[in-house]
Amino acid sequence: MKILIFGHILDNKDIMTMFFKSKLVVVDETAESEEALDLARFYDYDAVLLRLADTRSAEIELIRRLRIGGLRCPIVAVAHSLGESSRLRVLEAGVDDLIVNATSQEEIFLRVQNQVRRSRGFQSPSLVIGNVQINMNAKKIFVGDIEVSLTKKEYQIVEILALRKGCVLSKEAILDHLYGGLDEPNPKIIDVFICKIRKKLLALGADDLIETNWGRGYLVVEKRSPDYAPQPKPAEPVEQNDARLRAGLFLRVGT
Repeated sequence: MKILIFGHILDNKDIMTMFFKSKLVVVDETAESEEALDLARFYDYDAVLLRLADTRSAEIELIRRLRIGGLRCPIVAVAHSLGESSRLRVLEAGVDDLIVNATSQEEIFLRVQNQVRRSRGFQSPSLVIGNVQINMNAKKIFVGDIEVSLTKKEYQIVEILALRKGCVLSKEAILDHLYGGLDEPNPKIIDVFICKIRKKLLALGADDLIETNWGRGYLVVEKRSPDYAPQPKPAEPVEQNDARLRAGLFLRVGT
């Protein structure tokens, strides 16, 4: 996942960014509204997370401008405490979830992740594509009941593509989701990662999950089972065909 966190650190116990990064999330941060708007326009974020120290008009306006600007990903607001009127203002502005006085960073992470998963069309706790199951909570991938041994970067690539099932991602876009623009290697490294991922999945009998779109990038597709192929329309009985033919002849004779 890649998320944008907006707002100032709430206190010296605020380790939200560090915690999200420990969960293999690429994080961009800013406390400037205009910069947040520019980042949201330029990058494909999975979610925007707002730290709310107070419901100032600038923060409410940012939520509205993000939505007016066409931002489709979930917006989640987090606050230590918030009165009822302030909560209503934040919800009315267009956030998808409001978390007040969370018991742990794990709760915030899971609620954001659930919003991301559902926004991408996955209702179950795991991303299931064909016979491959991607457990976003454990950051593990299974073929049937067998875990696939992947590196962190390899797992991230599969998760990134799976969340955007059916959409082509360029190598540059994948790199951005892996490194966040910091110390990015040559884009050709993505070809190497994909090759290794394919070998590991196919060795365990996985469906051919990742397709190459030549000249554009890679995408995850779900192969349709032959069982879903449309069945041929059964032929009509000979007697029924004869009856229709005779009826047509009688009509022509009558005219």
